Amino acid sequence: MMVIADRDVLIVSNARSKPLDPSLRIEPGKIPTTAKMGIDATISDDVPRERFHRITYAYADEIKLDDYLGPADGAARARAAESDIAGLAGRIRGLIAADPLYFAELAERFGADGFQAVARALGELHAAEILWQDAEGRYCLVGSEFAATPPER
Repeated sequence: MMVIADRDVLIVSNARSKPLDPSLRIEPGKIPTTAKMGIDATISDDVPRERFHRITYAYADEIKLDDYLGPADGAARARAAESDIAGLAGRIRGLIAADPLYFAELAERFGADGFQAVARALGELHAAEILWQDAEGRYCLVGSEFAATPPER
């Protein structure tokens, strides 16, 4: 299927952004914005089925997610994850108290906990107003010797 740019590509200017984007110019007190793009690459209903083939994935019939994650008991897993987030936030806090780290470094060090758990733990630290960044954008604690001083307003 082809994408026809003037019909299938959407660009949104001045969309809210995450401060993790290294191309952004961060200004204290301002929400960072950037441009975002969406592409509609779906196959139209009017395209005959003979003109496209459904993708098949190697080993799709052999690999089962339950073999890696265990039985799909989402509610039990969510409850366990909730209790683990506070503990993970504490471990992250202890680590960045001694040495500021980038998000990627934290995600790598706590990879066994999962990317989403690391992001949620950082969110907890942020909500508690104890998470800050150093002058290079690495995570540290508010008021620590590493913490960047925001410019006066």
